[in-house]
Amino acid sequence: MLKGLITFSLQQRVFLLIGAVVLTIFGWVAVQNLPIEAFPDVEDVHVIIVTQSPGMAPEEVERVVSLPIEHGMSGVPGLAQIRSVSITGLSVVTLTFAERTEDYFARQQVLERLQGVSLPTGLQPTLAPLTTAVGEVYRYLVEAPKDMPQREVRAIQDWKIIPQLRMVPGVARIA
Repeated sequence: MLKGLITFSLQQRVFLLIGAVVLTIFGWVAVQNLPIEAFPDVEDVHVIIVTQSPGMAPEEVERVVSLPIEHGMSGVPGLAQIRSVSITGLSVVTLTFAERTEDYFARQQVLERLQGVSLPTGLQPTLAPLTTAVGEVYRYLVEAPKDMPQREVRAIQDWKIIPQLRMVPGVARIA
């Protein structure tokens, strides 16, 4: 059988050359269309609800804030897990969604359900910024002449650099 394949290959050189060119082109197109990212997001979709409750003890935060939010979020489409942390004056509820759930779909569903959660007057839950496991991607340093006062360097940072960085698409937060 191998002898027959070799004989056929030697007799049909043009056919094999055309086949090799077609396979090479097909392979090149396939490589160009691979969905590979420089920083792939390997983390599940998380929506984090943060509620500040000044002056409340952890037990009270758990009972009055975290549990009502957890109960209100149960049944959200695609929800896989609910976890919460209650500390003095702060409730953080983390909702983990199933794979292939879109970030913005999950956030929209949580915002809709959050409207129906009854919390004590004055407490306003907010969603944490949309970030991924990649987290901090870029650091920079503002260099200035040694004779420039630190408050002027800080003013350049706060009033010139940060507003420009916020306008860059995909920037969630600047710390």
